[in-house]
Amino acid sequence: MNELLKFQNVNISYENKQVLYDISFSLSSGEIFGIVGNSGCGKSTLLKSILSLEGPKVTKGDIVFEDRSLLSLNNEDMRQIRGKSISMVFQESGIHTNPLKTVGDTVFESMRAHSKISKRDALDTAVHIFESLSLPDPKRILSSYPFELSGGMNQRVGIALAMLNKPSIILADEPTSALDPIVAVQIVNELKSLREKYNTAIILVTHNIKIARSITDTIMVLHHGKIADYGNTKEVLSSPKSEFTKELILSALG
Repeated sequence: MNELLKFQNVNISYENKQVLYDISFSLSSGEIFGIVGNSGCGKSTLLKSILSLEGPKVTKGDIVFEDRSLLSLNNEDMRQIRGKSISMVFQESGIHTNPLKTVGDTVFESMRAHSKISKRDALDTAVHIFESLSLPDPKRILSSYPFELSGGMNQRVGIALAMLNKPSIILADEPTSALDPIVAVQIVNELKSLREKYNTAIILVTHNIKIARSITDTIMVLHHGKIADYGNTKEVLSSPKSEFTKELILSALG
């Protein structure tokens, strides 16, 4: 597997407050990489820093994507990467869509931002992706407004929307935390499907150790903004090095 993304001794701050310390890891194509930890440990901040979203600022180190430093890119270059090479699935499904527009209109806008494509071709692409992810009746979904779909369906649509431009990496920020357990399993299966069908790499932020255990190849445990454990998921969860990770596993898995 070729290396797509690398964090090299990265520190991240909000204004003058440092929240992440000396973070280093790598992500390969087709890899599902989990980030777990307690609330406020910096999980979501790490994802935002990859796409240079407003708020966090890298104060040390480098973030490298396909041999290019993301920190050296201008706004236009980053705009081309966001949604095309690296997409994001948010915790709140409503962030993916506009309540005043149909899902189909959102699809067209998302694809039009990165390529000169007709609406018909955009919708045909969406139907294919929806079908590949086993979303029922794709044409009905595309003609629907978000409020006409359930929370679970909106989240599944969000995953499909993230795949429109066939990105190399999907960043999934707590995509199951607002869902009931049955729907959460469906979302996990959708993410697995992306890797199997498209060889998409996924960084999954979650507080749920059970979900991380079931889906990730590699895991990183954050505690107070620092790496407590990092490595193969089975190895970390069976033989954690830090006391924090041991306590986290005990409380989640018993």
